[in-house]
Amino acid sequence: MNWKRTDIPGERMPNKPRFKLLTFLLALASSLVFLTVFVGSAFVGSKQVIEQQAEGYSLALAERYLQRFNEYIRLVEEEAHAISASAERVEALYAGDNDGFNASLTRWEEGYENIHYDFVVTSLFEDEHCSLSRSYVPELSALPCESLVREGSRFTSHGWRQVQVDGEWLAVYSEPLDLKDSGKIVGQILVGIRLKKNRFLLNQLLLPADGLVMLGLFSADEPLVEIKRSSENTAALQDSRIAFSAGVTPLGENIRIGLRSTDEAQVQLQDVLIETLIHGCLLALGGSLVIALLLSGAVDRQLQQLITFTRLANRDRHTRWPETYIQEFNQIGAEVVSIVNCLKAREDELEELNLKLSQNNADKRQILQHLIQAQERERLRLSNELHDDMAQLLVAVKMNLQLHYEELRKGKASPENLEQAIELVNSIYDTVYNRIRTLRPFELTDFGLGVSLTSLPAVKLLEQLDYAVEFDIDQERPLHRELMSNLYRIAQETLSNVIKHAGGTYVLVKLKDEAKGLRMIIEDDGAGLGDTAASHTGGFGLLGIRERAEHMHADLKITSKEGVRIELFIPAQYAYVSPLPESPGS
Repeated sequence: MNWKRTDIPGERMPNKPRFKLLTFLLALASSLVFLTVFVGSAFVGSKQVIEQQAEGYSLALAERYLQRFNEYIRLVEEEAHAISASAERVEALYAGDNDGFNASLTRWEEGYENIHYDFVVTSLFEDEHCSLSRSYVPELSALPCESLVREGSRFTSHGWRQVQVDGEWLAVYSEPLDLKDSGKIVGQILVGIRLKKNRFLLNQLLLPADGLVMLGLFSADEPLVEIKRSSENTAALQDSRIAFSAGVTPLGENIRIGLRSTDEAQVQLQDVLIETLIHGCLLALGGSLVIALLLSGAVDRQLQQLITFTRLANRDRHTRWPETYIQEFNQIGAEVVSIVNCLKAREDELEELNLKLSQNNADKRQILQHLIQAQERERLRLSNELHDDMAQLLVAVKMNLQLHYEELRKGKASPENLEQAIELVNSIYDTVYNRIRTLRPFELTDFGLGVSLTSLPAVKLLEQLDYAVEFDIDQERPLHRELMSNLYRIAQETLSNVIKHAGGTYVLVKLKDEAKGLRMIIEDDGAGLGDTAASHTGGFGLLGIRERAEHMHADLKITSKEGVRIELFIPAQYAYVSPLPESPGS
């Protein structure tokens, strides 16, 4: 098939060039000889300068920034001492007056021009309660202070410690809180700074006059935070080695300062390189100018043809590159066709995925709306039950006790009223017990998932409707709490659907440990899903089951032939608390 540029009028079709490989190689070899001689001499002349001056200057600068960092840490310590030294603040905290403590802390901070710490956490030993009193970093506002307190309780004495909580890398300084009158230590204050991604800290340390290209805080060789500045020599120093400080910080030996600088040695090297490269390039370009003029026309025509072909291929994936005498351009044309076809295929896949994603989002919105409505219905049901059952029973108990009290006063007490009151109290207990079981069955915690499934209220209703309910439980390995709760709710929803819609006579509930995971099957011999099975999502119950299965990393299969069969398989790593014990000799 011959390729023609029929869709771009006004342009002439370039002739096929006669590109001589020997001429191209000769021009390339001549240019490389000149460039190699001059570039090599430039690097040899500047190697000693860059090794001696740049390295020494960068190391000295790193040590100076380490001292500035240690001074910053010392200021944080002084602020922690100042906070804990106030008897007013400690007594307010000990008395439970958090507002008074925060007000005192705010007044103290207003007297400072610059607060160096990022957060303040206070805790008392007696009530095991902590409070994130200050946080000047938005990412730390939701930090669980309990985790910091647990880490802080491991401190053998007050001082610095590195803590990692919820993905945050923090430096925490612990200071005891004691009552000034009695000297009793009642708690501790944790004052700290954010190490990871804390650009504000590095900006406080950075001196613009030093002309740094990069300044960073490292844990060993791992960067915690870096700031980079652009300069005239930035491009030449991007691949230069980072200079690390050799001193020790109060945070530990792993914390180091690293930097790249634009010192005089590097500037001198650049001047030498530029001067040498200019002379070399002029000589090389002068020698290859004639050959380059002859080759530029041929190369330009091929490039223009390649650009035009790329535009056409982007519009029509069936476009093919016309063969030329230059093998490399033929290969490029074939690669362009391959890339365009691949991109078109990816575009089709993305459109399909976008449709699926839109459908999933619509499903999730339906589930959310259904959950909100179900929550309101459940609240209304509980309110009505408490009003209709509990209120009447309590009134009856009160009346029986009142009658018994009157009989006692008259000396004619009989056990009848008291016995009736006891019976009513027992009825109240049974009612409350049944309500609690509908919200959270105690069997899940005490006896496990298998027993809880057999005790579902829906099982009794099915038996009352003349269903034959069969249980096949072979599950002994300990399961995650959340997984047990999800499987219980799935079984509860499935059996409720059987009661409402199935119209059958038999239900099977199967729960079994397998070598690769946990399997649960619930099936009936009813009418099946009907029109619901043909829909994409099914009813809200099936949507909820799918969401729970996805949350548990479970493989869900829902089939509807003669009845409905719901099968879930959860891999072992997501189902069980501990891995499967190895067999002997394995």
